[in-house]
Amino acid sequence: MFECYTKRGTRYIHTENASAQVPKTFLDASLLQTPSQAKKEKVYGHPKPFSCLKLVTLAPELEGSFELTSTLTNDHDIQVSLGHSAADFDTGIAAMRAGARSLTHVFNAMSPLHHRNPGLGGLISSPDAPYFSLIADGVHLHPTIVTMAFRSNPTRCILITDALEMAGMPDGVYPGHAQIPHPQRKQGNKVVIDNTDTLIGSCVSMEDCVRNLKQWAGCSVPEAVCCATENIVNLMNLKDRGILETGRRADFAILDETGKLMQTWIKGEKVYERASAEFSNS
Repeated sequence: MFECYTKRGTRYIHTENASAQVPKTFLDASLLQTPSQAKKEKVYGHPKPFSCLKLVTLAPELEGSFELTSTLTNDHDIQVSLGHSAADFDTGIAAMRAGARSLTHVFNAMSPLHHRNPGLGGLISSPDAPYFSLIADGVHLHPTIVTMAFRSNPTRCILITDALEMAGMPDGVYPGHAQIPHPQRKQGNKVVIDNTDTLIGSCVSMEDCVRNLKQWAGCSVPEAVCCATENIVNLMNLKDRGILETGRRADFAILDETGKLMQTWIKGEKVYERASAEFSNS
């Protein structure tokens, strides 16, 4: 899963909860627009402006967000997720009525969960709860928070990595780029803007997210795996993959009882297998 805001730099985020993507970090902050300001054809391209999009994250408190949500979901079958937002609980409910169906990396880059003002995070236990993605890396969320969210609604929980281009690389300082034009420091799974505590993203793997959820929440491997497969399928209304059923694409991974990856198959062909030495040591 990934966040797909726009095609040309416009992002429907609230500046108070933009995380590393605050206006001063953009090369051209003028690209920040509200949904009511942005010309959708200019943002998403021509001649089929929505053909490449599957999911859009937006801040529902911004002017024009409800109308854009309705257009994307009803006219183009694009899923809308709520995130990078300072919205309160009631605004979240209204956005869901307009067609939004999920929360982007819940509890991160949004108003905090409070016992009198639950914010968007409070939606995860509502009667018509949205799907919600979790970064189960132990950095973005404390293991107790991951457990609480998963147990509140296991069939709506989706694991994501929020992994950056430094994933799999040694710890150290790496150059920035157009989105984050600052040096980036990798420390384990944690990536921050160098010389700050501002989180940019993670370097955790999906395998580790599954294993972390199993360990922290005390769930089974199949329950954790559903958060990386079946729940995503149900959010995105996928009919061709993601579930082991006759007629679907044979994309699957084989895990051991601890959740460690043993084999990966794509379209019915094995593309990865752990070395025999690793099998014997696991």
